Amino acid sequence: MQFPKILLLAATLVPTLCHADCQQNAVIANQFINSYIKYNNAVYQQKTQESVLEWLQKNKTVTPHFTQSYQQLLAQAEKADPELGLDFDPILDAQDYPEQGMKIASCDEQSGLITLVGKDKAWENFKVVVNVLDKRVDGAGVINIPKDKQASR
Repeated sequence: MQFPKILLLAATLVPTLCHADCQQNAVIANQFINSYIKYNNAVYQQKTQESVLEWLQKNKTVTPHFTQSYQQLLAQAEKADPELGLDFDPILDAQDYPEQGMKIASCDEQSGLITLVGKDKAWENFKVVVNVLDKRVDGAGVINIPKDKQASR
């Protein structure tokens, strides 16, 4: 009789644990994007001259795979158009972004993808999709996010 009670308890707890993981990953994603926006604001205000690649390389919240994918994307864009390179920010998948930051909109339990939206009213329709693996960001914007899962533009 003890065995069925354990199964019932396990079946009850697993969705809660999954939901907790998704929420924890969403917090990590949100902190990363807001940190990135803060970095971008500092670049714009000429408070730092650190490149995005340098910022990513010293950032402990991203996977090496994310940094490598970013680097490859830049190299491909520069090869295709040496003058322009990328004409948008691939992490935010945009040219402009909500300077006040972003907040968590949703966390898809199935895919693990987190959708963030702009904090202020003027940017509430601006979305970025982020993927967190093992408590570190492995995808954001167009980097390591499947095309059909990226935020629509």
